[in-house]
Amino acid sequence: MKTITGFIALFTIINCFGQAVTPPPSIAASQMDTSSHRVIFFDDFNNNKNDWLVADNKHEIAKIDGGFYYLTSLRHAYGEAQEIKIDTRKDFEIEARIKIVSGNSDHKNYYSMLFWGRKAMTSYYFTFAKDGFVSVEICDGKNQHDCITKNGSLQKTMLNPDGFNVYMIRKTGNTYSFFVNGTQFYEMPFTPFFGNLIGFGAGRKISLAIDYLKVIYL
Repeated sequence: MKTITGFIALFTIINCFGQAVTPPPSIAASQMDTSSHRVIFFDDFNNNKNDWLVADNKHEIAKIDGGFYYLTSLRHAYGEAQEIKIDTRKDFEIEARIKIVSGNSDHKNYYSMLFWGRKAMTSYYFTFAKDGFVSVEICDGKNQHDCITKNGSLQKTMLNPDGFNVYMIRKTGNTYSFFVNGTQFYEMPFTPFFGNLIGFGAGRKISLAIDYLKVIYL
């Protein structure tokens, strides 16, 4: 587990201590790449076996309840992550089923995200909001001018604003493809990871319910 915070006006997310956090030894084995297994990582939040943060403080509320991981940012954007090692020479998928429980619907200032390939403040972001807009960004700092929205990726989709949606990142060969509820909306060339962190970011004053996180080889 790794706790990540950020500034929603700029909406990038950074580690709240500015340092990496190593997963506990008890869960490291379940997150390591094993070539004989198709499933790299799976969590349906029926328990907290992967040691996600559970907290209630001035920054965020995070809890596991009824098979969901609830993440609420109370002020600035806040995120949680796992270190999951993927052999990026192989084809893989990263998939999560997420509901935006509450919060402003404006993608411009209040979007949330599924992020991957992260190290420190450098990462890839699959962003989404209740207004239906999604995008793909690459950020290498804490300010908005450090973020690049990939050309053509900001699109209005058939995202259900009041229900669960499935967000998927698929890498095949040298291509990334991005899906909402099974419908592809964007693709771009594959580029190497910066690090091994995969997780979720809740936008400013937004609450998310995460049903599952799954990472598999194809």
